[in-house]
Amino acid sequence: MGSPSQISDHVWWLPKAPPDRPSLCVVVGGRRTLWLDAGSSERHTRELLAAAPAPDLVALTHSDWDHVLGASVLGCPVIAHELTADALVRLAAADWSDEGLDERVASGELLQWHVDDIRGELPAPRKVTIAPADIVFRDRLDLDLGGSRVHVRHVGGDHAPDSTVMFAEPDRLLFLGDALYEIPSGGYTKAKLEPLVADVRSFEAEAFILGHGETVLSRDELETFVAEALELAA
Repeated sequence: MGSPSQISDHVWWLPKAPPDRPSLCVVVGGRRTLWLDAGSSERHTRELLAAAPAPDLVALTHSDWDHVLGASVLGCPVIAHELTADALVRLAAADWSDEGLDERVASGELLQWHVDDIRGELPAPRKVTIAPADIVFRDRLDLDLGGSRVHVRHVGGDHAPDSTVMFAEPDRLLFLGDALYEIPSGGYTKAKLEPLVADVRSFEAEAFILGHGETVLSRDELETFVAEALELAA
């Protein structure tokens, strides 16, 4: 795992890593520190805790396992959209054993590559603890961290109906999670992608972080990504 780097006055970024660790951000204000997404395992999260300020709050972009499993070790309130909050309850009740994962593939709940990544991050025998949501919102939530504000917005999309983005200001950075990615089985739909793109463009952001992107994107680079996605949309 690499080390987090400071990419603006208030924001630190930890890039993605194998097997399927997503980007994480830490927004440090004068009064509070907010993590954007929680990490894919206790090990992943503790590695960031060793290199970055501990959070007073953590906000989840959506309920995919790799973005939420680390929340249980943070010991702070979890912010989630209402759909994410419901999904966390289901994740807590799920069977995470190898047999249980295989059954979830057979039922169509998980794809095989998801399970391969889970096994890579969490070798058997695995114990999975899911932290429930403490602060649940429907459309938006605004957080004043002291000298920095983070605007949390539900945007939906093809990848996950609960997808949420976070806009940090005055840094003008938009943390996208997996919102702009395809349906997990592949593909986009115009009906969902076009309004999502409009929402993303509405933020006065200059820097963009995708959940599994290699770099921090400029607005021009984000527009290139969006144009390619729109070409693929059916």
